[in-house]
Amino acid sequence: MRGIPLAKEGLVFVLPAIVLSLLFLALQLYVVSLICFFLFLFFTYFFRNPKRIGHSSAAELMAPADGRVMGIEEMTEEEFLKGRAMRVATFMGLADVHVNRAPCDGVVSRISHKPGRYGLAFKKDVDRENERNYILLEKENEKLLVVQIAGFLARRIHCWVRERDAVKKGDPLGMIAFGSRVDTYIPPGYEIMVQLGQKVKSGLTPLARKTSKAL
Repeated sequence: MRGIPLAKEGLVFVLPAIVLSLLFLALQLYVVSLICFFLFLFFTYFFRNPKRIGHSSAAELMAPADGRVMGIEEMTEEEFLKGRAMRVATFMGLADVHVNRAPCDGVVSRISHKPGRYGLAFKKDVDRENERNYILLEKENEKLLVVQIAGFLARRIHCWVRERDAVKKGDPLGMIAFGSRVDTYIPPGYEIMVQLGQKVKSGLTPLARKTSKAL
């Protein structure tokens, strides 16, 4: 999926919209044709997959999602990391790029999809109750977890990687359609480089940096 300007999942929305727009135009149904054309523009914009070339050091982790940082907290992650971690939650609005990217080089060691509800992405406990997809990355002797969480409008999570895939920092991991949230669980030894409310971009914004003590 690297370098493709439109996520393939968007084709089922983009192509029918433009075909219907042209069809209604030929039938001289101009208002309906215009509505379909605006839908075509919206879907093309929403499913965009811009090429991202970030510049960062090996000690830095990059943001896996576009959006606004809605939570930063230390917690224990028992299932995948089995220990303490800093969780950075990013809310993706409709205007944000919804392609999620690898925060670091590594190997996908585990993927786990869990069904659930479709509550508002900024509500409490959606990380345990909503539909979500866990992507566990292993980097040298570290483990890092990216969680794609469906929201109220997001009814489908797409994962483009498989277990044992090797990924580079900034490589596309998947996307969530129509508004959602991505949580990143960062192991000890890193300092967080973002703040609550900050706008971030996947593959471009440094999310955390390994501390000098951990190097």
